[in-house]
Amino acid sequence: MQAWATSVLVENGIVAAVDPTSSAIPTHCDEVDLCGGCLIPGLIDAHLHLTLGSASLCELDLSHCASRGVFEARVATRHAQLPQGEWLLANSWNEADWKGHAPGGEWLASAQDRPAVAWRMDRHACVLNRAALAHIHLPAAIDGGRIERDAQGRPTGLLQEAAAWQLVVPKVPPLSRERARGALLQGAQMLREHGLTAVGSMEYLRDLVDVHDALRDQLPLRVHATVLDRDWPIDDALQAAKDFATSDRLRIIGMKAFVDGTLGSRTAAMLEPYCDDPTNAGLLVELAAAGKLNAWLELVRNAGLSPSMHAIGDRAARIALDAADLARKRLPETTAADAPRFEHMQSLHPVDAARMRGRFASMQPLHKADDARGAITRLGTARLPRFFPFRALLEAGATLAFGSDWPIVSPDPLRGMRAAITGLDLDGRPFATEQNLSVEEVLWGYTRDAARMLSLPSGVIAPSYAADFTLLGEDPFAWNWQDGTPKILATFVDGV
Repeated sequence: MQAWATSVLVENGIVAAVDPTSSAIPTHCDEVDLCGGCLIPGLIDAHLHLTLGSASLCELDLSHCASRGVFEARVATRHAQLPQGEWLLANSWNEADWKGHAPGGEWLASAQDRPAVAWRMDRHACVLNRAALAHIHLPAAIDGGRIERDAQGRPTGLLQEAAAWQLVVPKVPPLSRERARGALLQGAQMLREHGLTAVGSMEYLRDLVDVHDALRDQLPLRVHATVLDRDWPIDDALQAAKDFATSDRLRIIGMKAFVDGTLGSRTAAMLEPYCDDPTNAGLLVELAAAGKLNAWLELVRNAGLSPSMHAIGDRAARIALDAADLARKRLPETTAADAPRFEHMQSLHPVDAARMRGRFASMQPLHKADDARGAITRLGTARLPRFFPFRALLEAGATLAFGSDWPIVSPDPLRGMRAAITGLDLDGRPFATEQNLSVEEVLWGYTRDAARMLSLPSGVIAPSYAADFTLLGEDPFAWNWQDGTPKILATFVDGV
């Protein structure tokens, strides 16, 4: 395949030729002048949450709060703006931004008697005020989750993992169907303005049926969805996923299971305890905690779908690999359509990196830029070679597919590219730069290889592929990524 071209011919949304001869160009052909820009294959986000991210645009954004005081002040302002009786929903707080301000004390007190819930930026923990806690029955303990309590045994309002998902989510009033659909179109359009032509979205079946399905002909980009429903047994969810209608813009490609939590919340399952919490080595959650992961993976693969496993800690990654190895012995993988996807892989033992040969590692470079700020505290220097091992995975023969995990971090793919190329953390400091990748390697992760993993019809500019392109204002190979990111001039899906 040639590396560079000066023109591309598109017919009916498909690339017909690259650098076509004049005789091959139809007489009546619209011409698009790229104005000196650099046309690359359409950028793809291999892992985000489109419904959740779009809904978060309606919530209070608590990112970049420099202190707990600023956190509460923003909550007080939103409380004054909301009508009486409406819950206050917020997201994206991160105690790492608070510069030493302790997260103790009563949460969301500035919302007064209004029920208020604020999700940590990783969405694996949330905090509630007293008014919200009054709506929730808290058991003494919950499998796969944590309910923080003070010295007197009273809940502080901080809930992690299954405690947040199973106890809080069902009590929070959801958006109306109409409002959710409007938010989804707004979110999808915002993603396209960031240069994205397709996404691998993690979705609940109810949202795919109630929100996405009615919009499939209006979606401005391709959505290849992975189903998050994982209540055991999963027979009904599997059948519903198989029955879901398929189209050029919307389809279901797989099912997802969680093995563990996150590094930021110290719930990622580790082979050794956290350096800043020596009695804690994280959590196994849901199917993994119940010993059902192997059976789940086999059922998903037998259904012809791709099993996607959330594994952030090195212990979780090993468990996911063990399950995939066992399934491979029983049913060899034939195509990407039924191959397992290993999501995040933020900490990986060198022995297990070698086991990733020929497998998909779905990773998020901006997570590295964020988690780098606390990596030494959490993991210590001895484990840093296991931290976001982009280079080690490539050298082991793995295929990297890059995404954002939006709304956990920004969905801007160029910011993710910059993080993978430079190794700069969110504070602008280089970290674990031995894992840095070249511009070409990162581009493949956001185009060709993400397309392969998600079974997309795009990913390269070549005949017979979908005419999905991203037009950059500058040549990414000549660009100084230390200084920032190139501009997005246009995004084409199906040649439009």
